[in-house]
Amino acid sequence: MESGKKGLPVISGIGIASLLAAQFVIFLEGRGLGIVSFSLQNAVAGFCGGIILGGLLFSTWLPKRFGAPCAVALTMMGALLWAGSIFQNNAIYSYGACFWGGAVLPPLLKNFFARSSSPGFHLGVAFAVGDFFWLFLYIFPLSDESLQWLMLCLQFVSGGMAATCLFKEQPPAEGLEVVRKSDKLTVISLRYLTAIAFIFFLLNAFIDITFYRVHSQAFPIPAQVHLYTWLAYPVVGLLIDKYGTDMRLLLFCIGGVILSPTLVIITEGTVIYWIIYVIDLACRGIAQLYFLLVFAQIGRHSPRRGLISAIPYLAMLMAFLCVYRFVEHFPGTVPVAFWCLFLTTAFSYVSSRIQYALTLSGVSKTPTADGEDKTEHKAFTPQESHKSERCRADSIADFALTYGISLRERDVLCLILEGCDTSAICGRLHISENTLKTHIRQILRKTETRNRNALLVLFFNEENMEKEAEARLESF
Repeated sequence: MESGKKGLPVISGIGIASLLAAQFVIFLEGRGLGIVSFSLQNAVAGFCGGIILGGLLFSTWLPKRFGAPCAVALTMMGALLWAGSIFQNNAIYSYGACFWGGAVLPPLLKNFFARSSSPGFHLGVAFAVGDFFWLFLYIFPLSDESLQWLMLCLQFVSGGMAATCLFKEQPPAEGLEVVRKSDKLTVISLRYLTAIAFIFFLLNAFIDITFYRVHSQAFPIPAQVHLYTWLAYPVVGLLIDKYGTDMRLLLFCIGGVILSPTLVIITEGTVIYWIIYVIDLACRGIAQLYFLLVFAQIGRHSPRRGLISAIPYLAMLMAFLCVYRFVEHFPGTVPVAFWCLFLTTAFSYVSSRIQYALTLSGVSKTPTADGEDKTEHKAFTPQESHKSERCRADSIADFALTYGISLRERDVLCLILEGCDTSAICGRLHISENTLKTHIRQILRKTETRNRNALLVLFFNEENMEKEAEARLESF
């Protein structure tokens, strides 16, 4: 799956940027410019259906050798539908074209992350290109027919890039098997993170649509706003490549989104109004970039990597569609305020699982030992010791998964297994003795053991049983 040499994913990057630019054209109707003739809701629904179909088609149903011809067929079908929409002025054709156009996103994402040497920065550049396209449409507004011709061209570009990527894709190396335990951990991580992403985008869409996104033609969004937002994506992507997917970045984004309702008490057109507006736009885009990188990392060993990578984009579109329908059927500030409060509380609840899900998937490492000690003794640690450490880490992960042990309790368990006493554990985890006692009581309660000795006996018994089972499998 990781075919080709790592470098600059030019082909798939151009395809993704074209799809993002097409998304901005679709969302022009929702921005109140009124220059497109088709419905925003139906077009977004078409994109969602196409992404799901493309993920299943190119990752599961379709043999590898038929990938490129299928992408060409989907592109031609979408182009014909756009042509029919232009010449016959039929909006149904445009919805079908959006459907077939969205189907090429999963293979583009799969190839992009497989070939990129700096995925955060490269994906940030693709986001910046799409956002800069928004600025182009404000400076040079086009007619409805011209926009549809533009959509046809963008669909040709994205479909052609997807077909090229699928044609160049090499089959996966033989003998690579996915471990069942990793599949289980991947499913759990995806479940948590999908719920977190969907709640985040629901909250963002409520604030986005209700408070200030749907502008009238008399008060459009100034083009100067997008002179600044596109710069955030490559910068944040570069920081993610350098420092990793820190959950604090996502918490910062939710803080920027929650700040947006203050726009209702600030005079439109003032500097503060547009600063907050830019913060919201940037936080939404940064969160989407963050989730795309995290999901791609989680699905890096899965044959459905394209579909897994597209989940955040799909969640964003579906959240926008759901909230758009809700606001139309339940106008007024009371239901919106209620749901915003509910979603904020829900996100606060599930945010405690972000680090847990990242750790389970291998995206984030558990700080069970001091980094300085690892660096100091790295050259003197034999290879067998590294192997045993990996086995012990897998055993701890299985044990924590079996008994529902949280991330912090797992850190405590790791240090107990290393033979650390109470003061050493408190010093390494920077917690008080009372907090440590609370964690230990929770571990003993979940494992139904009476003390630390019984806990160690239980752990080592299960570890030995797992090793014996693996030995029997190897003997066969």
